Amino acid sequence: MKIIYLTLLILVTLFKPLMAQDEKFRVDYNYVALYDGTTQEWGDWNEGYNTFVFNYNANKDILHIKANGTKVIYRKLSGIEEGTTSDGKHYQILRALDEDGDSFKFQLFDESSDGAKIIYSNLMIQFSNH
Repeated sequence: MKIIYLTLLILVTLFKPLMAQDEKFRVDYNYVALYDGTTQEWGDWNEGYNTFVFNYNANKDILHIKANGTKVIYRKLSGIEEGTTSDGKHYQILRALDEDGDSFKFQLFDESSDGAKIIYSNLMIQFSNH
């Protein structure tokens, strides 16, 4: 019985959604691509080392260290929702406020190759380790 309990505890810990954690954690990405909502086309993947620190402060905001070294804090505006894409990729999403005061959605996928997205009404920025 102890082995079953221990196995379940390990599985729950391993698969606990990242953003839903209360502790600060970091995710790094090596590539970035832009989606233009007007043309409905993705641009090419470009190298760009971006770091995100989740639960950065007491409000659980997100710190983004951009490829050029600048830092910005995205103010968390909502709770975290979970979902799955049509091809079965699990993600978490929340609403946030950028440095210009614009609202956007931040989507974090479980797999680092699927990465993360910053989603505005007419633009998406995707970060990945592919």
